[in-house]
Amino acid sequence: MITRRGYHRRVTTPQSVQPAATAVRLRWGELPAPLREGLAELLGDIATAHVQGGGFTPGLAARLQLADGRRVFAKGIPAAHPLAGKYRDEAATTRALPAAAPAPRLHWDGQIADWVVLVLDDVEARHADLSPGSPDVPRVVATIAGLADVLTPCPVDAPAAEIELADFVHGWGTLAATPPTDLDEWTRRHLDDLAALETAWLPAAAGDTLIHGDVNTSNLLIDPEGRAFLIDWAQPARGSAWLDVVDLVPHLILAGHTPAAAEAALADVPAWRDTDPAVITSYAAAFAGYWARSSRQPAPPGVPHLRSHQGRAARAAIAWTVHRTGWE
Repeated sequence: MITRRGYHRRVTTPQSVQPAATAVRLRWGELPAPLREGLAELLGDIATAHVQGGGFTPGLAARLQLADGRRVFAKGIPAAHPLAGKYRDEAATTRALPAAAPAPRLHWDGQIADWVVLVLDDVEARHADLSPGSPDVPRVVATIAGLADVLTPCPVDAPAAEIELADFVHGWGTLAATPPTDLDEWTRRHLDDLAALETAWLPAAAGDTLIHGDVNTSNLLIDPEGRAFLIDWAQPARGSAWLDVVDLVPHLILAGHTPAAAEAALADVPAWRDTDPAVITSYAAAFAGYWARSSRQPAPPGVPHLRSHQGRAARAAIAWTVHRTGWE
């Protein structure tokens, strides 16, 4: 792991490995003039601005080429937006990360023209390709497996994972109360079993490692030297190291791996090997329930494609749960 220093340029990710693009972002010229002017006052003259696609939140996400040759990455959201607190959490977490953490350096954060804004390194990198046979898979696995080495003890005042995650990583109990008509046959047959299974992992989530909490393709970058980095630290928690490691499995399945192959990619990771298999099975069911429940909710403003992405993720996590439970 290394620390990213200086200003770098984020290169284009090949179309075949583009992450999910669920949000609709404003073009640079459509952003409020006071925001653009405030950024120029803070950073200096802005020569070019390239708004980034992908991601799960609306707002500002742009690579900025400054007149003096520097490059930065600026992101932000209106201070009144429901997700503004997540941006503040990301700033606080990123600021406190140890130098060895595989994460971008935060240069500035604050409020500009009623927007919460972060200015970070603009990283020369592409999004990770997690498809079968990709050389990025072992790179990502090694990086996520090594997080605990630099993030224990937890360097920030983050909420306890066993409490924080209990509030949202679930869904089968909710769906069982009023079963949706579009549930597949396997899920409908085992709905009560899934509801009983999806909370058993929570006690094992306790720990003293900083958990990223949102390991997915859009947050994983690979630089030209093949090193993997993790961005967007907006959902921190204090918990057990297995959480971020196990989070990779459904995203590997989404990228085309079978459940067995996705798990095999983690076979040599201590946090995977040392975790009770029953805990992992319960966690798989919980994530499947979370996505199944979330995918049926109305789309949030500015993120019209989020629910369809969550529907695909739910199917991947259900396949993982079928594999682990062996239920017919």
